[in-house]
Amino acid sequence: MPQLETTFATELRRLRLRAQLTLEALAEASGVSVRTVGALERGQSLGPQRRTVLALADGLALDDAERQALEQLADVGRPRPVTAPGGWCVPPRPVADFTGRDAEVDRLVALAAESGSDESAAAAVAVLSGPGGVGKTTLAVEAGRRAAAAAGLPLLYVDLRGMDPEPLEPAVALFRLLKALGVGNRDMPDDLDSRSGQFRTLLEQRPAIVVLDNVRDEEQVRPLLPGGGVGSVFVASRRLLTGLEGVERLAVPILDDAAAQHLLTSIIGDTEGPRGDGLEDLAALCGGLPLALRIIGNRLATRPRWTARQLADRLGDSERRLEQIHAGDLQITAAFAMSYDHLTPAAQRLCRRAALVPGPDFAAPLASTLIGASVLDTEELLDELHELGLLSQTDTGRYGFHDLIRLFAGDRLDAEEPGQREPLAAAMTDWLLTVAVAAGRWFEPSYGAAPADWDLPVDLSSAEAASAWLQDEADNWFGAVRIAASEGKHRQVIDTAEAVRWYSDRWFLWTHWHELFVLGVEAADRLGDTVAQAKQLNYLSWAQAQRHEHATAAQTALRAAAIAETAGAVSPQAWAFLFAANAEAQLDLSKALRHAQDADRLFAQSEDYEGRLNALQTVGMISLMLGQADEGIEKLREGVELARVPQDGPGLQLIADVALLLTAWYLARAYEQTGTHTAAEDAYRLALTRAEAAGTPYQQAKVERGFALLLDRTDRRKEAATLLRSARERFAEVDAAEEVAEADALLAEWG
Repeated sequence: MPQLETTFATELRRLRLRAQLTLEALAEASGVSVRTVGALERGQSLGPQRRTVLALADGLALDDAERQALEQLADVGRPRPVTAPGGWCVPPRPVADFTGRDAEVDRLVALAAESGSDESAAAAVAVLSGPGGVGKTTLAVEAGRRAAAAAGLPLLYVDLRGMDPEPLEPAVALFRLLKALGVGNRDMPDDLDSRSGQFRTLLEQRPAIVVLDNVRDEEQVRPLLPGGGVGSVFVASRRLLTGLEGVERLAVPILDDAAAQHLLTSIIGDTEGPRGDGLEDLAALCGGLPLALRIIGNRLATRPRWTARQLADRLGDSERRLEQIHAGDLQITAAFAMSYDHLTPAAQRLCRRAALVPGPDFAAPLASTLIGASVLDTEELLDELHELGLLSQTDTGRYGFHDLIRLFAGDRLDAEEPGQREPLAAAMTDWLLTVAVAAGRWFEPSYGAAPADWDLPVDLSSAEAASAWLQDEADNWFGAVRIAASEGKHRQVIDTAEAVRWYSDRWFLWTHWHELFVLGVEAADRLGDTVAQAKQLNYLSWAQAQRHEHATAAQTALRAAAIAETAGAVSPQAWAFLFAANAEAQLDLSKALRHAQDADRLFAQSEDYEGRLNALQTVGMISLMLGQADEGIEKLREGVELARVPQDGPGLQLIADVALLLTAWYLARAYEQTGTHTAAEDAYRLALTRAEAAGTPYQQAKVERGFALLLDRTDRRKEAATLLRSARERFAEVDAAEEVAEADALLAEWG
C-alpha cells in the first residue's frame, strides 16, 4: 500500500493524537483557536505563519528536531500566489517587516479556506475597518497573499481611492477586475450592472482572492462583491460599511506593546546598546498605530546619531508630537485629515471640541454640551465620527479617541476656532462639576435627591442612576476638578469634594479619593476657610487610611481637630477625633479609644446622628480589641438600637441602614468572640435585613462571608456555601479581587 505524502496537516494531526489531545485541548495549550487548528488539520491552510507553528509546537511540547520538521512542512506549504493575467490589479509589494497580526491573518485565511471548501455557498466577504494609519491595507494584502498562496489562486487588488476628492467609479474598478480575469475589450459590457454580473459569473468560474482597498461607502463596493464560488473578497475601509449584509467584520486593532516594539526594531535595525534605550517609550508614544510607528522608525533609521530616547523626548511634548511624526512624504496628520475632511461641518465641530474632554472616553450628554445640540442630534454625529474611524466605541456605548487622533482634533480646534479653547473648556468643566455635585448629593443626608429644577440631559432620577454616572464619568468629572484647581476655582473644588465625599463609602476602592481631598485641602487653605479646611483634612485622613498610611492619617485628623476647635466647629472636630481613632486603631489601641470617646462626647453634644452612630461603633470595636468585651458589646448594642429607630428623609434613613448593617455585624463578631453563637447568628441576620437598602455591596459581602464562616463552624456547611457564593458575587461586583480569590478557595475546600 503506497504511503501517504506527509503534509503539515497530516503531521499536525499525528502529533496531536500522539499527545492524546483533543482539538480543544490543543487550542487551549497553544493559544491557537479551535477553528484555526481544525482548518490546519483539514489542510485548508497548508502553510501557516511561523508564530502559529511555534505556538502549536509549544502546545504539543515538541523537541527541537520535531519543531524544525514541523516548520519545514509549513514552509513547503507556502507557495506564491498565481499572477493575474496581463498585469492588471497587481497588489502592492509585500511589507518585509509585517508583524503583530497573527490572529487577524489566521482568521481571514481560515475564512477564505472555509469558503473554498464549499463551492455551493456564497463567496466569503470580510470587511476590515479602522482609523487611518491602523494598517488595514497592509493586513488585507498580507492575508490575501497567504490565502491565495494556500489555495493556489490569483490575488487581485484594486485601490478604490475612497478618501480622494474623486474616488474610483465602480464601473472603472470592474473594468480592471474583468481585464485581470482575462476579458477582452470587445467582450466588456458598457453598463455597470452588466459588468457586475459578468464579474460575479467569472469569479465563480475563475476563483480569485480579491482585495478592495480604500472603499468609500456601500454604494461604491456593492457592485464589486461576488456571488457564489470559492473565491473571497477582503474589503478595507475607514468606514464600518454597516449597510453591507452577510459579511464577516473585523475591526483592525492597534498593535499591542510587544508587536509595536518589534515593528520599530525591524525598521530601525540595530537597537542594541544606547541607541535602543527608550524604545519602549517611543513605541508607547505612537499609541500602537502602525503608520506612526513606521514613520518614527524611518526617522530613527535614517539618523544614525539619534537614540530612541532622544526621539522619545521630542515626542513627549504633546503640543509638538504630531509635527514630529513625519518622514519624507509620510505624515500622520495626512491620514487623519482624509477622514476629517469627509465629515459634515457639524461632525467636524464635534470632533474638534471633543478633544477637550479630560477622560479617555465619554457619552453623548457630555458631547452635546460641547456643541449646544440635543443628545439625539449629538448621537447621530458621534455615529458619523465612529463610522469614519475617528472615534472608537466601547461595549457600553461610550466613545473615545486614539491619543494621536485626539491631538489632531485639538490642533483643528486651535486652527479653526481660535480663542475658543479656554471658554469651551470652562463651560465643559462647569457642566461636569454641576452634575457631579448633584449626583453626589443623592448620598448626602440633607439632600437625598437631585435638585427639584434639574434640567440637564443626565438621568439623576435615582441613587442608582447617580451612582452609575459618578462611576462612568469619573475620569471626566475628576479631570474637571483638576482643571478647576489649576485655574484657581477653589470654591468649586471644595463644593465638589464636599458633595461627592458621601459617595466614598459606596465606592471606596476608587483610586482618586486621595488626590481629590488633597486638592480640597489646598483649595480651603488658599481661601482661608478654616471650617472647610478641617472638613477636607478629615476626608483626606480617611483616604490616607484607605491607603494604609495610618500614622499619617492620624496626624492629619488631629490637625483637623485643632483647626476645628479654634474655629468653634464642634461636628468637624468630633469627626476629626473619630478619624484619628480609626487610624490609631492600627497603631495604639489606648490612644484610639480615647479619641473615639472624645468623638462620642462631641457628637452627642452637637446632635450629629451619623457621627454618633459611627462613634458608638468605633468605641465598641476598640473596646473589644482591648479585651473589654462587656463594654464593647454594650456600646454596639446602643448603636444598634439607635440605628433601628426609623428616620425622616431618605438621606437619614440610608445612614441608619448602613449603620445598622455595620454595627450589627460588629456585634455579631463580638458575640462570636465570647462564644455566644446564637446571639451572633441573630446579629448577623439583623445586619442582613438592612443590607439591600444600605446599598454597600462590599460591606454586605463581608457580613455574608462572616455569617457563612459562623454557619460552617456550627455544622451548616450547605447553608454556609450558599451565603458565601452570594458574598463572592458581591466582591466581584466591586472588583475586590483578593476577597474573590479567598471565597473561591473556601468554596473549593468546602466542595
